[in-house]
Amino acid sequence: MRSESKPRLPSFGSLLAAFIIAWLVFATFSHALRLIDQQLANSQVYKLIIKGETLLLDGSSLDALNQELRHFSTADQAFLAESMNAWADEQLDALFALSEEGVENYLDWYYSLPGSYLRLFYALKGNLPEQLEKQFHQVVFVNSGFELALEQLGKNYTQAFQTRLMAQQEEQLKTLQTSLHEKFINRQANVDESAAIFTLNLDQAFMPEITLPATDKVRWQQSAGLSVAVGAGMLALPAARAMTSRIMQTTAVRSATRITLAYVARLTPRLAAAMAASGTATAAAAPTGPGALVAGIATFTIFITTDWALLKAEELLYREDKALGLKESLGAWKLELAKELEEKTRPLFAARQDYLKERLNQPYVEAGVEQRFYLFPEKPLED
Repeated sequence: MRSESKPRLPSFGSLLAAFIIAWLVFATFSHALRLIDQQLANSQVYKLIIKGETLLLDGSSLDALNQELRHFSTADQAFLAESMNAWADEQLDALFALSEEGVENYLDWYYSLPGSYLRLFYALKGNLPEQLEKQFHQVVFVNSGFELALEQLGKNYTQAFQTRLMAQQEEQLKTLQTSLHEKFINRQANVDESAAIFTLNLDQAFMPEITLPATDKVRWQQSAGLSVAVGAGMLALPAARAMTSRIMQTTAVRSATRITLAYVARLTPRLAAAMAASGTATAAAAPTGPGALVAGIATFTIFITTDWALLKAEELLYREDKALGLKESLGAWKLELAKELEEKTRPLFAARQDYLKERLNQPYVEAGVEQRFYLFPEKPLED
């Protein structure tokens, strides 16, 4: 008997070749379908309402329009971030200009004779650092108007930021509206208007207060205002009093305090000698005559003149470095405030950008197209 032969299994090479052929057929077929779909889409007509005019666009022009709008949503964010950062810097520059002027006023007092003798008096009493801190706070932050301006900044910043952000974005949208109108008015399809398969009312996105129904208008205004979601209360900014204590611990201030204390140590024997000299001169003169007064005035004048010369020499040596150190401390605080303001307003900025995407997306939603055709499919219109 002959044995039965077993059926031969296809080789690995044959299976691989069959798979490749099937994949190529599928890819070719899919590509052909995409081309057909694209040609059909390009041949379709879309009605675009912009600046009160109706423009008829084919599919390729609509694709170009969509690219413009998506690019704008990204470029607008970069522009607004740069613009708002510049505005925030202006607010802080105006605020800290007050304190920098206050530093100069404080140093004028510090290197004046009244200021010098007050420092000596406080040093002799043992409370020089506390009194210098009190004087610095009063002159630099209170008298200059800085403290009041800082309080007003905390109260008003969020609302002012919000208002300016909205105005900047509205201006950008108006510019975009004009630009798109000028660009696509010359790219219209030469067909009958009835051929349009759906209508995109871009004016509704650029000027929603004109075209939206009353119920939607309220929602858009709430989204634009953001006060419901984010809040527009007072920012808890660092107080000037707390910053005074920190600044008075800096090297520039502590070194000046050491100079004053060292001067007091040298002053005590000089002061005793001056008083002794004054007493000797007074005793030498007639007890009730004018000689005692003249001698006392002469001794005191020499004492004051000497101290004045020493004070001016100290100012010449140390004032510039002291002013630089104080202003550097204020500059560090300014950077801290800038960072804090940025963190506090980040939710406002993010919410406004989300609102922009919803706004630009709305005409596609209102046109009744499938969600996959939305400008931003991830941002359907919220109820």
